[in-house]
Amino acid sequence: MTLRSRILLLSTGLTAMVLVLFAVPLAISVKQSATDRGVRESTYVAQGVADYLSTSRYTLNQCANYVKRVNARSDTQITVMLPDGSSVGAKLPASVPTPSPHGADQRDKDGDRDDLGNVSQPKSLDVDDGHVVELMAMSTEGRALVRAYIANSAINKDVYERWAWIVGGGLALIALSAGCAELVSKRLTKPLVATAATAEELSAGNLDARAPVRGAQEVALVATALNQLADRIESLLASERETIADLSHRLRTPMTAIRLDVEALPDSERTRDLARHVEQLDRTLTSVIRNARLPQSNGTRQCDAGEVVRDRVGFWTPLAEDQGRAVSLVAPAVAFEVGCTADELSAALDALLENVVAHTPEGTPLQVELTSVEGGAQLDVVDHGPGIPHGAGMRGRSDRGSTGLGLDIARRCAESTGGSVSLLTGADGSNVVRLFLQGPHRRI
Repeated sequence: MTLRSRILLLSTGLTAMVLVLFAVPLAISVKQSATDRGVRESTYVAQGVADYLSTSRYTLNQCANYVKRVNARSDTQITVMLPDGSSVGAKLPASVPTPSPHGADQRDKDGDRDDLGNVSQPKSLDVDDGHVVELMAMSTEGRALVRAYIANSAINKDVYERWAWIVGGGLALIALSAGCAELVSKRLTKPLVATAATAEELSAGNLDARAPVRGAQEVALVATALNQLADRIESLLASERETIADLSHRLRTPMTAIRLDVEALPDSERTRDLARHVEQLDRTLTSVIRNARLPQSNGTRQCDAGEVVRDRVGFWTPLAEDQGRAVSLVAPAVAFEVGCTADELSAALDALLENVVAHTPEGTPLQVELTSVEGGAQLDVVDHGPGIPHGAGMRGRSDRGSTGLGLDIARRCAESTGGSVSLLTGADGSNVVRLFLQGPHRRI
């Protein structure tokens, strides 16, 4: 999971948790408030009907019409049980319990009219699918029972509307939180991505790459540290190149003196051997200096391996023929793009061919084969000499006991493309140094 995903998940998760903690009690409160309001409004409607019945004389038809108008204006359904036991108004659901009948015998017997216009206190009852409010209206006609019923569905209609607003507001807050988290995470990770891209460029050999110093303080510190590291690497490489340049000048003078001394000796087999040794030493020195002074790539690193191989084999063929070596080259005339420079590949192949010339008896055949493989090219240098000691290719440095610089130069060239070097034995007992060179778009 990416850092941006983690930030987004954390922000939306915390927002959702806070909303749940607040929304659940709020939803319960809204539900209770709507229920209380519905019961209260039903009570007001019932009290209005009761006031009408207790303050005037009425006929059955008048009472029925009045209750009908009241029911048409409200979600509350009113039923009135008159003193004579008849009922007018809405028919209440079966879940509403039937009250005790109120007949004419419940009228005041003492002739006292002080209670005319009296209305009893409302009584609320909860039933299965709603709420009922009951109160008694007392008039000259007797005692009439007013019952107001409001269904849960009428109350819930308002509740659901308010819940919809709560849910909508919560989703809007979550969306806002996600948007803010996305913005913050983008501003936080964009410098990190740029810093990582700079590190990849540095690993690919582009020492001019620098990370942008921006963003949060901690992120800027990472970019600054990487830039300082790149400056230090560039400084060390420049110092190394200067040291190699100085070494080349210092060694060229004694090499020239030795060459002149050998040429001044009388011609003999020993003199010719010394001359060959001096020439070999000179080639080795040149190879070391050239490899150490290879320019650092500032961008795309690629070359046509086939062209380089044909050029270098052509260069070494005259010397090999002087030593009686049969040289064979297998390299199809098609482009083999690999992820290293022509100078790097030339140095690697020169080093391997020089090892064959220097460490195998004269007359030993030499074969170079370049083939296309998935992801790049495969370069084999084959000879029938005594072979390379086991593990030489793994030592990596000439000052650690390896058989020479050749394998190390070849290894670094192959690994710079993301490839590798293998030491193999052919079916005919030949020695094979195999370089796998990845293409320019597959380098790591």
